[in-house]
Amino acid sequence: MLRWLAALTSGGMLLVLVMGAAVTNTGSAEGCGRSWPLCNGQFVPEFTLATSIEYSHRAVTGIESVLLLALAAAMLWLWRSSREVVVLSALMVGTLFLQAGLGAGAVLWPQSPLMLATHFGVSLIAFASTFLSATLVFQRTSRVPRASPRRVSRGLTLAATTYVLGVVYLGAYVRHANLSLGCLDWPLCNGQVVPPLDSVTGVVFAHRVAALGAVLLLGFLAYRLQSKAAVWAFAFGVLQALSGALVVWSRLGLFSTLLHAALMGLLFATLSHVAWESLTRAQRPAAEVVRLPTRQGLLARP
Repeated sequence: MLRWLAALTSGGMLLVLVMGAAVTNTGSAEGCGRSWPLCNGQFVPEFTLATSIEYSHRAVTGIESVLLLALAAAMLWLWRSSREVVVLSALMVGTLFLQAGLGAGAVLWPQSPLMLATHFGVSLIAFASTFLSATLVFQRTSRVPRASPRRVSRGLTLAATTYVLGVVYLGAYVRHANLSLGCLDWPLCNGQVVPPLDSVTGVVFAHRVAALGAVLLLGFLAYRLQSKAAVWAFAFGVLQALSGALVVWSRLGLFSTLLHAALMGLLFATLSHVAWESLTRAQRPAAEVVRLPTRQGLLARP
């Protein structure tokens, strides 16, 4: 049951992330007016398309909040002596309430693109922490011993994670400031390898260069670690870049923008898993013993 709860909560947080992108990309942020937590002053309002999108996002977020709090409570009840569990539970709940607060602020008061980009960044961290919690639940309830990842510098993994988060923040700023089509083609920018670096074009081109750097850094990390999580992070990085091209080619088509947001969530979650493993490896014993049932009795496996 705990595994089902963890998987459902993790998937639900990704859905919240994508639905938030849908609200932004369909211009439905004011679908409920300047009213929160009610919608146009009502618990169940009269529905227009914008109202339906915004209201469904709020409803799913409310259900996800219940699931997340239940998961955190279950983890703390079972493994409250574990520092990993305490930190992840606190991070899940803290980013949940911070995300809700930023969302409420965006409804009640006009927000700058920087604050809206911060909201997306917090949502990304909330999903990553939920994903890590679900991974921890599956690891702690598995009969199969966990393989030790190849040693790599903590500084490298933390630098990669921080850098990617910065690229995400810049991309979110580009979207919320309505600068996404500053370059009308891809991989060139308005027909040039290096366009004029002023105003809108310069910001969009800087995001593209930073995204290329992120893909190269993820590739180097996958080569050094040679772990499944690092390889997945690199794969999602490549797909993320291609989905960015699709956003330009489709002229901000809804499917392409939602795919871009979903891939970003999956990329950051898998990269966070790599960073988390590098941070917590030293706190674990060199080998864990898992007792597996056999016909003759219990078999201890390292």
